[in-house]
Amino acid sequence: MKFHVHHFAAAALLLLLFIAACTTDPIIPAGGIIEDPPVEDPAETNPCPEGVVSFQFEILPIMVSACGYSACHDRASHREGVILVDYESIRREVRPGDAGRSDLYKSITEDPNDEDFMPERPAAPLTSEQTDLIRDWINQGAENTDCGIPCDPTQTSFSEDIFPILKDYCVGCHGNNREDGGVNLSSHAEILASVNNGSLIGAMKREISFAPMPPLGSFVSSCRIAQIENWIAAGAPNN
Repeated sequence: MKFHVHHFAAAALLLLLFIAACTTDPIIPAGGIIEDPPVEDPAETNPCPEGVVSFQFEILPIMVSACGYSACHDRASHREGVILVDYESIRREVRPGDAGRSDLYKSITEDPNDEDFMPERPAAPLTSEQTDLIRDWINQGAENTDCGIPCDPTQTSFSEDIFPILKDYCVGCHGNNREDGGVNLSSHAEILASVNNGSLIGAMKREISFAPMPPLGSFVSSCRIAQIENWIAAGAPNN
């Protein structure tokens, strides 16, 4: 009888431990909750119809770079309850079909001296091209479009082709007023430093020796990386 009692007690103890394990709060990784892995622009394999804005490969990179970072509107910080790192969170800040009544669009087109203006100082404001793109996406219905952006890797003008890529994907985190990792990509002279040490291409290609960039949102497409590589091969001119 004692043998059976001991076994019963052991089984009861195991059952209690199992129940406790099932009701214990989950352990959050030290780096926080892992985001969905970024995806690459399909470019010519699924091009956007003429005039259609791609959320995944035009809007999301701007939002992640300029707004969805630590201490601002990433998941951990969510300042004022606003998160801007994926379609669902960004969609909550807009009125599809009506940019003028959308909180997101109003905040990026306010008077820069207004306290509601975003990105918050000292971060640089979005360019007119970026705000126009966001306006057009909202007015088109703010859909989760994932069509590709046409790209020609032989087009390597710094001002027309290379710098616009970096402005959309990188400068929000790596500009004059915010130099994450000590990296500044806000001008030709600053970019050359990252070109010369290999980190610009290494991070974009997500090579093992470099922190992958951008960390969220979509990859810089293979075609656009080829554009940058061709520009570098030509001597990285300020053209």
